[in-house]
Amino acid sequence: MKKHKKKFVLAEATVDDINKQLKINMFVIVILVLMLMLNTAQFTKDYSVLYGALIAIMAFFLFIMAKSRTLLNMKKQELTK
Repeated sequence: MKKHKKKFVLAEATVDDINKQLKINMFVIVILVLMLMLNTAQFTKDYSVLYGALIAIMAFFLFIMAKSRTLLNMKKQELTK
C-alpha cells in the first residue's frame, strides 16, 4: 500500500502533485482578487484605515501566491523535460 504524504514537499513532488497544487493556487488567487476588489470598493466608500490595511495585506498575499505559482510552474517544466 502506498502511504499518503502529510504535507506537500516541492522537491519530492510528482507532476500530478504539482498540477493539484496549481489548481489550489489558482483558486486561492481568485479568492484573493475578489477580496481585494471588495476591500477596495469598501475603502473608496468609507476611507477607513482598516480597509486600507486589508488592501495592503491582500496585495501582499497575492504577491506571495503569484511567486509560489511561478515556482510550481518552473518545477513542472523541469519534471516534464
